[in-house]
Amino acid sequence: MLLMVYLGLLGPSSVEPVFGPAGKLPPWFWNAHPSDLSIWVLVAMVLLLGTAAVAAGLAATRRGWSPRPHALLGLGTVGTVALVCVPPMGTTDPLNYAAYGRIAALGLDPYRVTPFGLAQTGDPIGQLSIAEPWLHNPSVYGPLATMTEWLASVIGGTSMLTTVWMLSLLNGASFIATGALLLRLAGPDPRRRVRSQLLWTLNPVLLWNLVVGPHIDGLGALGVVVAFWALRRSGLTAGLALAAATAVKLTLGIFALPFAWRLRHDWRRLAVAASASGLLLAVAYGLVPRAVRNAAAVSDQPVVGSPWPLLQRNLLRPVFGSAAGHLVPLVEVMAVAGIAALLLVALPPVDESDIVQMTARPALALAAGYLLGTGYVRPWYDAIAWLLVAMLPRSWFDPVLLAHTTCMTLPFDPGLPYPLHPDWLNGVVVQTGYRAMPYLQGLLLLAVLVIGLSRLRHKLAENTTAGAGLA
Repeated sequence: MLLMVYLGLLGPSSVEPVFGPAGKLPPWFWNAHPSDLSIWVLVAMVLLLGTAAVAAGLAATRRGWSPRPHALLGLGTVGTVALVCVPPMGTTDPLNYAAYGRIAALGLDPYRVTPFGLAQTGDPIGQLSIAEPWLHNPSVYGPLATMTEWLASVIGGTSMLTTVWMLSLLNGASFIATGALLLRLAGPDPRRRVRSQLLWTLNPVLLWNLVVGPHIDGLGALGVVVAFWALRRSGLTAGLALAAATAVKLTLGIFALPFAWRLRHDWRRLAVAASASGLLLAVAYGLVPRAVRNAAAVSDQPVVGSPWPLLQRNLLRPVFGSAAGHLVPLVEVMAVAGIAALLLVALPPVDESDIVQMTARPALALAAGYLLGTGYVRPWYDAIAWLLVAMLPRSWFDPVLLAHTTCMTLPFDPGLPYPLHPDWLNGVVVQTGYRAMPYLQGLLLLAVLVIGLSRLRHKLAENTTAGAGLA
């Protein structure tokens, strides 16, 4: 975390956008003007050392290491506060969040007006928000996300730095609150409690994608974990929390399926949860119906590091020719369903008396199916999968998720969509993102399929043997 803070203090660079001049309040930074090469090396060190730290932590717990869980939460809180005190890095999304909030604060519609449209008016926030890839896109986020952006803009006014800091504070608070709730959900088991903090609060790869790069996914994750916390207490609260998460990002609505399945024997709680969440979402998205259309419009954009363009080029096009492009959505749906079904069988069993684990297991299968089976995935989308594995016992999927997040994040080193200097460095970054990482992700997907099929075959053999014994 110290290396991340140091990167932020260096000021605007190829990893840190320009948010305006520094003030007396955070975020603080110098104007050191570091070279692209030094930034690229430092970010790579952050990601690789962070990946190694997570792997080492998991290995140490298997060997009996048992630190105090509350101490881990405290360390994560201190680290998060320190990271919030430097500017966001690795992404230009905070610029877009600020632009959408400013558009709403001016009484305009962020689901129609783009950051470029705001910049054309001469607005100071708009002038600083001119950054790809969302420059010409209206908001694709849910109404609750837009509300937080509006509030940050009302407080920040014409200061991009203050507006972004307000968003970072909210995101950091959401991250720590999620870690605290995970600790509560882990119960009295010391190993589960330590695991919840190592995989969330003190996970450097996750900190980079959710706190250093304050993506709206952190707020969505908080809504999901509140829904899990409420499962043991109130169907109404669980439904409202899941609806709130869906009002942040529409795709989080997929978790209604495992929640409904777990509550299927308690029709009263299920009816209350479904009614409350359905009503809230109907009102929220009924007020901004274009949010759904905008989100769907960007879902087929190419993503650096994804293996799906590679599969389309090397498999679908040779087989189906010009029709391959039209088949991609169907193939993705089939892939998501197939991977999720396979993981439902292949993931280790959990404590059947624990409603949280019994819900988190199929939820992880769905989340993993989405992350591995669709082409439009960003590294910070993995946050929801990390949330779920932090609730579950140790499994073979832990290193798979760690590899997926790292391989999706490395193509975003340093993170801003601008050519790097010298030219050979830019070439390395392009080759890493569009050649090396897609192949690695393809191999990872293949490994998941092999492991899943192997475990499926093993279970079928066990069932056959058990059936023969009964006969």
